[in-house]
Amino acid sequence: MKNAMNEMKRIALEYIDRYEESMLRLWKNLVTMESPSADRDANEMIAAHLDTYCDAMGMEREIYHFEKAGPTFTAWTGTGRLAPIALIGHFDTVHPKGKFGDDPFVIEGDTVHGPGVYDMKGGVVIALYAIRALQAAGYDERQIKLLLSGDEEVAHALSDGEGGHLMELHTEGCAAVFNCESGYEGEEVTIQRKGGAVFRIHVKGKAAHAGKDPEKGASAILQAAHMISEIESHTVIGDMTFNCGRISGGSGANIIPDSCDFVMAVRYCTNQQYEEARNLILELCENVSIPGTSCTMEQNGFYPAMEPAERTGELLEVYKAACRELGAYVPEGVFQGGCSDSAFATRIGIPTLCSLGVQGDNAHSIDEEAYVSSLALQCKKLILTILSLPEEFL
Repeated sequence: MKNAMNEMKRIALEYIDRYEESMLRLWKNLVTMESPSADRDANEMIAAHLDTYCDAMGMEREIYHFEKAGPTFTAWTGTGRLAPIALIGHFDTVHPKGKFGDDPFVIEGDTVHGPGVYDMKGGVVIALYAIRALQAAGYDERQIKLLLSGDEEVAHALSDGEGGHLMELHTEGCAAVFNCESGYEGEEVTIQRKGGAVFRIHVKGKAAHAGKDPEKGASAILQAAHMISEIESHTVIGDMTFNCGRISGGSGANIIPDSCDFVMAVRYCTNQQYEEARNLILELCENVSIPGTSCTMEQNGFYPAMEPAERTGELLEVYKAACRELGAYVPEGVFQGGCSDSAFATRIGIPTLCSLGVQGDNAHSIDEEAYVSSLALQCKKLILTILSLPEEFL
């Protein structure tokens, strides 16, 4: 059995060495197919491209379409005798089309620039080639699922949360989940993340002449100001934070404002904190301080906190062993403030490692970059981890 496993490892790793240039070409193709989250058609196009690609790999596929959001793409290999694993990620980006000019994929030495080159189309390439290499090695012990979202960068708000729900649905029953999200600095991996939610609060007041009849009015803006001050007073830096990032209301300085809208972003370390934050805002909406006003609240985006599952530590040890085998940096596992789809898997108890994609820097900016040399190495780490996953890891 050990000799057979070693042979599989040899074949899979040699496959990556042999097809490294092909990986680079696929990376370029995906980046060139620009796919900002709000552009549904662009994301549909890249999903169709992946559908054709995975069909050629002999994988079954299903695409979930949405009215406003890019689709969720799913593909899977044949059923194995052990519990399946899932490789997850996303293909939408934050960059508007054309932001990087006519040539959106530029290589300068070991650095490549482009929209989503780091976050996270390099990771999509890693996931696809990990599957290809495992197929070439004859690996069939576990089914491998591929789950890629088209509205991850907007916290699945465009799909009304369905993108996140699908992540839970398709990772349920898996032995492990590997998120090929953009790699963390220094080749670290992420085992815990903050969660995030966005709430939109609409305050309704009563208009009146601010000079002649102010007592007849009820200021929606004043009610909003009281609420914002109270909510943000609960911020604890490094733990749970509240931020009002946008506010609008009123129609003139001489009119008591009859409406006001504000958006509150919340970040939290645990899912219990999310419940506390939501209840705080809801309570303030139901108990206004300015007579004559009223409030409603809606949620416009949500990520659970990525809390380590019971066997996350064991999964990290398997990954660390793979890194040692390759002579690479051995990670310790880190906590990140940013959100990711990994949290939907850990919320249902699936051990998950995140930030397994390409190394790079400056995500979400015009200076976004990734390192070419990390593409094959990160893929090899993932391959060896999958091949080394113990049978009892269910």
